[in-house]
Amino acid sequence: MGQHDNEKINGMAKELLFSLGVGVVVIDLKNQITFMNPFAEKMLARVRNRAVGMNVLECHLPENKKIVNKLIAKTLGSEDQFLPLVKIIDGPATILSVRLNPLLDSDDLRAGVVMVINDLTSEVMIAEKESSQAYLFKLPVFVKDKIIFIDVDEIIYLQSVKNYTTAHLYDKEHLTNLPLYELENRFKQKMFCRVHRSFMVNLSKVEELSSVKKGRYHVRVADKNKTIIPVSRKGAKTLKEILRF
Repeated sequence: MGQHDNEKINGMAKELLFSLGVGVVVIDLKNQITFMNPFAEKMLARVRNRAVGMNVLECHLPENKKIVNKLIAKTLGSEDQFLPLVKIIDGPATILSVRLNPLLDSDDLRAGVVMVINDLTSEVMIAEKESSQAYLFKLPVFVKDKIIFIDVDEIIYLQSVKNYTTAHLYDKEHLTNLPLYELENRFKQKMFCRVHRSFMVNLSKVEELSSVKKGRYHVRVADKNKTIIPVSRKGAKTLKEILRF
């Protein structure tokens, strides 16, 4: 990418994305940062003047570099994304929601990636140990062509659906691209329990626990349809430990 293209990208970013209240990072096809707004500077603990020209992966924790690189490659390589690419990762001192979109030049060719970053730190409780994951108090979900954040306390149960997870509320359901195993770790500080390979329930929303046969149970939750959710043997053991029955 030439200097003229870099200047063009910087100009567009400054005009359209500088004061959105979210972090914005623009990178070229070599993963080099060509623009970073003040919000991103704060979230990634970087000085903008020094960050420009740096490989964007250097702004992320070592354990997240492979994840971010994979998301960038997928954004640049896929001609048609079914859903926006969104990932929750731990930042240097924060927990971040990162959304990636391809940046197109005047010929509609991919010239780089625009990373839109939301700081979720105010919505989470950071674990005491630096190596621990932060616990989510908000969950990013897809609603039509938008991403919204719902309170974890509103979720009745979560269901794994292929590579995605459906969050079931009282009378609504929303899709998130965070897998159930990751949400299980992120929700440890909340009253959520993995009761089945495909289900995790909010224990404060459980109305009934019934024995189906020896060692087998199901739970009825407090959504509009009073949904019955199967409980595996492993899930039953975990429930017994939590509920002490």
